[in-house]
Amino acid sequence: QIPIPSVPAFQPSTPIPERLEAVQRYIRELQYNHTGTQFFEIKKSRPLTGLMDLAKEMTKEALPIKCLEAVILGIYLTNNITTLDRFPISFKTHFSGNYFRHIVLGVNFGGRYGALGISRREELMYKAPVFRTLSELIFDFEEAYRRCWHTLKKVKLGHCVSHDPHSVEQIEWKHSILDLDKLTREDFRKELERHARDMRLKIGKGTGPPSPTKDRKKDVSSPQRGQASPHRRNSRGDRRPSGEKKPADSKAMPDLNGYQIRV
Repeated sequence: QIPIPSVPAFQPSTPIPERLEAVQRYIRELQYNHTGTQFFEIKKSRPLTGLMDLAKEMTKEALPIKCLEAVILGIYLTNNITTLDRFPISFKTHFSGNYFRHIVLGVNFGGRYGALGISRREELMYKAPVFRTLSELIFDFEEAYRRCWHTLKKVKLGHCVSHDPHSVEQIEWKHSILDLDKLTREDFRKELERHARDMRLKIGKGTGPPSPTKDRKKDVSSPQRGQASPHRRNSRGDRRPSGEKKPADSKAMPDLNGYQIRV
């Protein structure tokens, strides 16, 4: 029988770099899927909660995976590390007349950048969080591609992923799309640092990963408070004062909640 890898479990005192190494070791033990058949269907448009359910299924099946599945697993296995920022990084490269695509999960802890993932090539997956800037991390991937005779053409960067496994938000996979054929080296570096700065500002303003649940509650409650005056104006114009006596707000609430759940 083939042994099934054990999902890593951590003590609260375990340093975060060691946790990241354990997560990467688990992803590596699942092995890269060379069969040509993808065992898990991943739709990027699914909400985060659905992708986390799929990640849980991956841990139960313990089948070989590819790079996108490794990113979803990396998010799932690091959800409890709330001080860790996670964001997708996609690469498009050119080699021997063909284009190739790859994706890893970028991480940022304590101002240092790294990556989790899986690849046929050892140098195109795990990067310890030792890079001082996002541009240093991306340039390291670019150099690794160069050693494989690939030319980096495009880099797509997403925003930070929520730590709430029940969030109905979608992962923002490509907030910044950088075409290296249209950028100088210095402009490429500046765009990478601009994206890193945007992620820090988004988290600093409180609009980052941990807050989707609170936002949904505000969205549901605010129409109920603000519906009184429009109803009164409409009832005056239509000369139907009885319309105000009907509990229109309470009827609207179940429909609104249902809409939020479907989204």
